[in-house]
Parts: sequence; structure tokens; C-alpha cells
Amino acid sequence: MNNYFMSGKLMHKASDHNTKRCEVEKWVFLPHSDFERLKANPYQEHEAITAARDLMYEDEKAYHCIMLIDEHGDDGLLIEAEGFDYPRLSMFVPDAALIYERYKTSEAELKLHDMIRDTVEKIVELAHTGKTDFTSVDMIDMDEVESLVKNAIVQQLSQRDDIIMAKNTDIGVDFQPDIHVEAKELTELKFYCPLKVQREIQLSYDEDEDDECFDETEELSDFEVLEYQSEISDAIEAYQCDDEENRGIMAYLGDRKRFVDKVYSIFPSVEKVGERLMGVFTCQICGELDSYEYDELLHELSGQASDGWGEGFEQHEIHTSEGDIYVSFYDTCGAWELVPKEEYINEKTEDMEMSM
Repeated sequence: MNNYFMSGKLMHKASDHNTKRCEVEKWVFLPHSDFERLKANPYQEHEAITAARDLMYEDEKAYHCIMLIDEHGDDGLLIEAEGFDYPRLSMFVPDAALIYERYKTSEAELKLHDMIRDTVEKIVELAHTGKTDFTSVDMIDMDEVESLVKNAIVQQLSQRDDIIMAKNTDIGVDFQPDIHVEAKELTELKFYCPLKVQREIQLSYDEDEDDECFDETEELSDFEVLEYQSEISDAIEAYQCDDEENRGIMAYLGDRKRFVDKVYSIFPSVEKVGERLMGVFTCQICGELDSYEYDELLHELSGQASDGWGEGFEQHEIHTSEGDIYVSFYDTCGAWELVPKEEYINEKTEDMEMSM
């Protein structure tokens, strides 16, 4: 059997290991690089601590803390900031991700685990008497397994922030619905960014000369881009895969644990705003994002515009009667920014009032 190992820091000749209750008020997943920086230098400020500052304090019964977990690792940092933006009190917690999973494990799942363990022990006992072949239905009560699985699903659903209620409605009739779920209403956040649209120019040449034939591109003006709104919208829809039907590009972002439970869907599109065609990321959100989650969402959308979804989309030509065009949601040469809808509309309104 392989040895179990964990990351830790042992104290030399520790005087005691007395403890006080620590209650985790919030679990926060950090990018691996952020977690490593905090682990190496626990006294530095971090946006996740600032966003959860009011949740951390000490009373007679316990330290009220947040747990920062490495998004792509196993370990964590238990923090009580005492009203500051950096870890005033902290403790390294090995295998914090496993603790989180245990915290999220339902009672029904634990019973299933016990059932499996008991069945293993029963088979081992019989194996030592010479028995070699076993039938699982003889060893396990399958009706109880089915009931526990349904209850485990319902309990997991009930723990989610985006679900109002979930209950087991099994009445013992085959092919009838046996789980009832009601989801919370989602709110919409829109973010706008400028587009860079280029059109291919097919250069003519004289076949009798040695000049090579090559393509060049020209960047279109805002007025010209507006003429292609329909073609660009159709291209975005055609670029969408089947997996993106309900959640858009969030279908591929399951490893972004720092906001994946709060952001249900992200759909790119284009929209005419004033006299300009803008790139749009429409997000459906469950509940409210704190300042850290909001900034992380902005960071993710910027990455999708430049290196993720946007990078793939800009490489697909869009056929038009005037030639193929290429649409980029990101421009490294210009003053690119991603602006929330309310802020963008307010800016445009102010600009219009000043020009009048």
C-alpha cells in the first residue's frame, strides 16, 4: 500500500497543540499563482480577503474565518483578518480541498460509503472461507442503493445557492418523475468591448510579371462594421457548439472554481450601441458577486476575448459580398477595455449631452 502524504510544517519541540474552534464562513478558491504567493508571504493584501473582510472576527466561542483553497491544488489557508486586508491570523491547512469535499458530502452519500465498506468486509470474510464468486445483488440491497442515490442527489441540489428547493417525489411508480427541483431566477450582467474588424483585399497582378499574388487586409471603420452586424451575429451562432446550448462558453470553464457556482452562462454576441457595433458578453448570475468574484469574472472575460473563445473566433473568416472579414473581440493596438453595461451607457449618454 502506498504511503499517505501531505504538505505541512512541523513545529520543533512544540510546547502544546491547544486549539480553539474555527468556523469557516466562506470557502474561496484562488488561482494557483495567487495561492502560492500568499503561502510564501502571508502578510500581503489580497482582493479575496478584502471582499470577505466583514465575515472574519473572533468571539468567545470561535474564530470566524474564510478558507482560501488552491484552485488547482489540494491545500488551503485558514484566515481571520481582524478587519484588515491581509491575513492577520492564518494557518496552513493541508488537503483543504478534501475537507471542502467532505463538508459538501451529504448524509446519503456517507451511508452509501458505509454500505460499500460493509459489503467489502463481507466479501473479504467469505473469500477467506474459499468462496471466489459473488453476485452483487445478493450482497447489496439495490432498492436501498437507489433510494440513497436519489436522496444524495436531492441533498446536493439543496445545498446549491442557485436552487430554491429540491425534494424526492418518488411514489414507487416506474417512469414517473421522482425528483422535483426549482431553480432561483438568474440576473443578467452585460459587458461591452470594442471590436476590431478587418476585411481581406485581393490584390490583382500581372501573370507575365514575377510579382507574387498575396492578400492584405484593411481595418474597417465603425460605420462600415455596422453594415455587417447580421453576418457577424450569424457567424457567432454558427461557431457555437452543441455543448454551449444552455451555458455558452461556461460549458468549458468548470475548473474556474472561484466563480463557477455563481456564473451560470456566458454568451458572446454583438450589439449596436449608438453608431457603433460593440462586442458583448452576456452573463447570467446567481445571487450577487462580491468585489473579488466580480473582478475575477472581468479577468476571465478579458482572457476569453483575447486568448480563449475570441482567439478561436477571429480565425474564422466570415463571408460577405465585399470579401471575407475577420472579427476580433480584442485589440492589442488600441485602448481596449471591457465595460459593464450601465457604465458604458452612462458614458455614452454623457458624451451625447456634452456634444449638444
